[in-house]
Amino acid sequence: MRDMVLRMETLPQTTACFGCGHGNPAGVSLKMRTDGKAVYADWTPRQEHAGFSHAVHGGVIATVIDEMMAWACGILGGKFAYSVDMNIRYHKVIEPGMKIQCIGNLDENRRGKLFLASAQLLMDDAKAASGSAKFFPLRGHQESMLQSEFGNQWEEIQGAMNKYRIPHRI
Repeated sequence: MRDMVLRMETLPQTTACFGCGHGNPAGVSLKMRTDGKAVYADWTPRQEHAGFSHAVHGGVIATVIDEMMAWACGILGGKFAYSVDMNIRYHKVIEPGMKIQCIGNLDENRRGKLFLASAQLLMDDAKAASGSAKFFPLRGHQESMLQSEFGNQWEEIQGAMNKYRIPHRI
């Protein structure tokens, strides 16, 4: 597993995003990587992500799953997208301080007009939470706003999108 992690490309982060923003102190600050087959991140939830003191809030977990799927659409589908319908399943309680491996997959690319994606959060190789969703790609001014979120890293993210894009399936 360690060799696989070393071969992965680390992807740029946005600034303000709650999920991947390096400039958002309240966020979860996911640092995405890819091997061209899926998108990965490691996450250690903090106490401020808890609902009850011993359990990370389900909404924060859903956000992490949504973020992983959105990045799978962006990198593997070639277009960042918004979720429009999402299902989440909580398998185990995630406690603050636990090390979580996050995996996002692009399951279907319907001609770049609709994406179906899934994600799972693992702790000690056991599923802690999982989800699936439908995504619509960003369009027009939404893409311009996204470009400003990446700032001077926009060309780098575009390069990764072109490099890892999986051809769409009908």
